[in-house]
Amino acid sequence: MPSSFAIDASVLAAVDDLSLVAKAVVEGFFDGLHRSPFLGYSTEFSAYRPYVNGDNLRYVDWKVWGRTDEYYVKQFEDDTNVRCQIFLDTSASMDFGGPAVNKFNYARTLAAVLAFLMVRQHDAPGLIVFGAQSKQASPTSSTRHHADELFQLLTNLKADGRTNVDTPLLQMAQTLTRRGLAVVISDFLGGGETCFELLRQLHGQGQEVLVFHLLTPEELDLPYEGDFIMEDSETGEEIQIETEGFRAEYRKRVNDFCSRVVQECTKLEIECQLLRTDTPLDGAMMTYLEKRSAYQ
Repeated sequence: MPSSFAIDASVLAAVDDLSLVAKAVVEGFFDGLHRSPFLGYSTEFSAYRPYVNGDNLRYVDWKVWGRTDEYYVKQFEDDTNVRCQIFLDTSASMDFGGPAVNKFNYARTLAAVLAFLMVRQHDAPGLIVFGAQSKQASPTSSTRHHADELFQLLTNLKADGRTNVDTPLLQMAQTLTRRGLAVVISDFLGGGETCFELLRQLHGQGQEVLVFHLLTPEELDLPYEGDFIMEDSETGEEIQIETEGFRAEYRKRVNDFCSRVVQECTKLEIECQLLRTDTPLDGAMMTYLEKRSAYQ
């Protein structure tokens, strides 16, 4: 992937205006794509690209063909909006990370960027949050005014409580009877099997699901030295550990945990991407665009 459009999440975390952040990220991302040799996307979702063998003929612009005698395909041109539900984990375990950026700041920045991206391509983002309480924060809509509402909602959210994949959340998933995209952003900590039940519910509703599994470098690598106390941010449970003797076992458990998330997603034919909070957002954006491009 070209590095010309890499975006540092720690820089974004210092900016309070999510609408400004989302616009800057998306425009910078597409500007980088435009300058790079990467093929398959343009800076405008309604732009044209040359026809290649295998493209659906219904996307060929025959008026352009009549003027130029060349075949061009409209990209992401769709008369009906795709409904895109963003499921955002707001549990206390998300409020963890280094001084530059924690999981929750990273997650809601990603949610804002994806919402801006969706509205720009005339899709309809919605926001459902699950943490101490599950609720539909905002229904789907494709207007720019709706995007501003989403940014404000995301700005006011706080991470607290236990991961709560409860009956109301599963009932909200059951209401998604119209085929669409569902993006789940979570660390999958604390919810146990119930987090996977959400994925199974979304899959059963015929949604195209994309999972962003979010963890910090500290959670993945355990870079600390000496003795210290680890506290579960959702339950308050504490254990004392000595890092040198525990590091290998810890990393094995983390790898097993991450593998389990991938395995559960694979069973449901769900794409899962592990995201570290010290990585740019462009990788997640590219994954989303590839998922959206394949959606028919």
